Amino acid sequence: MGDKLPIELKGLFKSFMFGALLCIAIGGVIYYSGLQETLLAPLGKLTLVITVFYAGCYASKSYGNKGLIRGITMGVLYFILLIIASLIFQASPIDLTSFFVNLAICAGAGVFGGILGIGLSDN
Repeated sequence: MGDKLPIELKGLFKSFMFGALLCIAIGGVIYYSGLQETLLAPLGKLTLVITVFYAGCYASKSYGNKGLIRGITMGVLYFILLIIASLIFQASPIDLTSFFVNLAICAGAGVFGGILGIGLSDN
């Protein structure tokens, strides 16, 4: 069944799992070390960049072409899923500034991941 899923869904699933592992690791480091909890917001943005970059890289490497398009597609798909999760789990309204900042982060990281994925592809 896993072979019949589109590359995009596989990439999103793998990047979400990678992101969850990063969040657990970052949370453990913050909890058990003397680091300030104020580092959580920047580390969260860094985790977002890394996971979207990975998703864009995975998709364009798998296809071997159109890295910019595939990367930005993965970034926007990732962003849409984040917005849906925010609407479900967050009680406060979404801030318009953070909305556009996160959209730019997702699109930019996806594009750069897509470009790198083309360079790593065998095609």
